[in-house]
Amino acid sequence: MWIFIISGILYLVGIAIVLILKPSYMFTPDGHWKEFGIGQREDRYTPFPFWLFCLVWALISYILVLLLSMLFNPTELEEAMDYSKIESVYKNVKANNRRRAASIEAVEEAVELPKELAKGYYVLNKKASKIAGVPKYVYLGPEEPSDY
Repeated sequence: MWIFIISGILYLVGIAIVLILKPSYMFTPDGHWKEFGIGQREDRYTPFPFWLFCLVWALISYILVLLLSMLFNPTELEEAMDYSKIESVYKNVKANNRRRAASIEAVEEAVELPKELAKGYYVLNKKASKIAGVPKYVYLGPEEPSDY
């Protein structure tokens, strides 16, 4: 979070310096901003106007502070590149996936699902669904399903 704060302060300082100095490359002699334009009159148009400077300076100030923070605090970078932590996280995820797959197989073995549902109409039984916590349906159709 402090990287954003420092880069924001650096950004504001850079903008303030440009607004105080008012370089002729971005501003007219009377202090107004030059418009964006290439190959036109240089007294009124510029290829690098103030708004473009603001965008570019925002990116530069953030990247500069980010690089300086990595340069002066390399432990964060080393911790981020610590492959033993990455490997342990990978092993935990792999073990959780194995357990999850085993539990799904156990549920599939315990629950006997009909291979094919009989043709007809099925209506949701709201009371039974509420009690069981899963949707329960009631079959409405002929007692003995016939081939259609």
